[in-house]
Amino acid sequence: MEQLLLNNRQKLQAAIPLINSYNDRFDDLNHWWGKISLIGKINSHNVSDSILEEMLSTKEKFSELQGRLIQNLMKEHLLKRLADDHNKSQVAIDILIRNLFERTADVGFLATDDDIRAFLLNTDSQSEDINNIRYRLEEYVKKYSVYDEILLLDTQGRVKANLDSDSPIEFSEDPLISKTLSSKDDYTETFRYSDLQPHKRNALIYSCAIRESNEKDARTLGVLCLCFKFDDEMQSIFKNLQSERAASSIMIVSENREVMATSHPQKFKIGEKIPKCGSPDLVTMKHNSFISTTSATKGYQGFKGLSWQGVAMTPLNNAFKHSNDTVQLQTDSCQLLNSKLFSDELKQIFKTSMLINDDLSLVVLNGIIAAARNNAVEFMPVLSEIKSTGESIALIFSNSIDNLQSTVISARLGDVRFCASLAVDIMDRNLYERANDCRWWALTTAFRQHLQLPTVTPDAQQKISDILRYINDLYTVYTNLYVYDKNGIIIAVSNKEHASVVGDKVDPHSGAIDALNCTDSQEYSVSRFVPSPQYDNKHTYIYNASITSLKQNSVVGGIGIVFDSAPQFSEMLNDSLPKDESGHTLMGCFGMFCQRDGMIISSTEGCPQHVGDVIEIEPSLLGLANGEEDSRIINYQGKKYAIGVAASKGYREYKTTGDYRNDVVAFIMMPS
Repeated sequence: MEQLLLNNRQKLQAAIPLINSYNDRFDDLNHWWGKISLIGKINSHNVSDSILEEMLSTKEKFSELQGRLIQNLMKEHLLKRLADDHNKSQVAIDILIRNLFERTADVGFLATDDDIRAFLLNTDSQSEDINNIRYRLEEYVKKYSVYDEILLLDTQGRVKANLDSDSPIEFSEDPLISKTLSSKDDYTETFRYSDLQPHKRNALIYSCAIRESNEKDARTLGVLCLCFKFDDEMQSIFKNLQSERAASSIMIVSENREVMATSHPQKFKIGEKIPKCGSPDLVTMKHNSFISTTSATKGYQGFKGLSWQGVAMTPLNNAFKHSNDTVQLQTDSCQLLNSKLFSDELKQIFKTSMLINDDLSLVVLNGIIAAARNNAVEFMPVLSEIKSTGESIALIFSNSIDNLQSTVISARLGDVRFCASLAVDIMDRNLYERANDCRWWALTTAFRQHLQLPTVTPDAQQKISDILRYINDLYTVYTNLYVYDKNGIIIAVSNKEHASVVGDKVDPHSGAIDALNCTDSQEYSVSRFVPSPQYDNKHTYIYNASITSLKQNSVVGGIGIVFDSAPQFSEMLNDSLPKDESGHTLMGCFGMFCQRDGMIISSTEGCPQHVGDVIEIEPSLLGLANGEEDSRIINYQGKKYAIGVAASKGYREYKTTGDYRNDVVAFIMMPS
């Protein structure tokens, strides 16, 4: 930011109306002060020159402080702009990467689906076989609604089945097929035009080789392609970040700066290139100046995708249009001098302006005494004007410092409010995947085959355990996956450390009972956030879905998946805490997830309260409407904080269709 200021001071200052207004008023008063001083020097021979010199010295001190004040005004308004743009560009790319990380696990697991393998092994597929496999793919997309097409191809590129009945594709020449077949990686990620989705400019496809078994050297049967709803997802992300009327344009750009997605397609078109520049920087494009901020992804679980970046472009002539739209707070000198929100430089400017004003009062008083002593009545009007001018300058300082305070506080409140909204959005998106996982895994054919028999043999239990273990190795956000029969008896687990629970009845608080009473493959149940023996008696959520018979639509058992809540929720909150320019969490900041009743679900390091405690806070903050946000300065645990609050609103169909109700409120605290 310092480099941006240094290289573009005049352009930036000209773009901030409030600063220009202060500067013009300062210049007028300084010019008038100079004229008055000259008049005093010419007409007041009976007054000591030292009085006039002291007045000029005071004027110079005000002028020097004026420069520092204007610099700080520019810095804080620019900081507010850059923080907003950086937050949005960083979140745009990181939220996308988190989502795409889940896709890398999906494609690897679905490629091992027994029904898909059996379909490709059948060299004489009839229309009924194709309809059956298409029905299975439809079931998958009902759960994982982020996909708009799934294709099964043989090793020659022939399409054996696909989900999109409107797509005419029967054969593909896309190089991703041969690349996938020869790759030693768990998946292949492709973003460009593909004949697999010919109606799209670009398709984001996750592909994986389908093999006859999980054995290392098993015969290759074909290729699975999962086609992600990229445009749909990006519009959802952009909509959450800002309104369509916002000045900034948020984009996802490729490594060579080509626009992949944009919040304002009328301003920046898909496929056009954004100039390479520093971050932040001032760039010229389309005959306009833009403040440009670029954010590389922080990655998720080591996954960084295709080297894309988030970019925010804000027209300079619009960047500070609302620079005086700051929060209206009752501020005073004590608040500024004692608050951790304000820099030492700002505090010093405030102190110095008060001292200079005191000096001016003493100079004027000395002048009055000197004029009276020397009978210099002609000097009295000069003193009166100097005093009035000094008071006017002091008033500008006072007003501008008040504006600085409001700007700083407004920026910080905006930061914590944004961070709270981000935290709860990450949580909703993450738990959406958990609701999908349990429902899909419940449709595993092997589970249904074994559980529909009168007795589950030890050999069947072992096979179920092996499948659960394979799944758990792919989806590491769970500490354990377990399958239970229709009587609620646990018959298999993924985690060997939990093998002792096999043969036990499911915990009545785990959500299993509700699952066993449901035959709808779209429904699921979730435990309350309570201590669970499946999670070492710590608080967590367990997601459940019923397992139904292949022969008839009757429940033969269920699956429970134990979310590793402690590290997962903590990581979500830590990723959402306010950061400095180096990406480090601001000192003293912490966050919490809470239920509506105030019970803490998760808290980060530095929080004085812990999981299971009831948050000590104003009750109205727990009652925000779904999707609502707030921020304010409050006292919490005997200390003052800028607090951001946001209530969950769900993601896609998760918690938005009556499927499940569990409101969560995120709190982000910044020392004030």
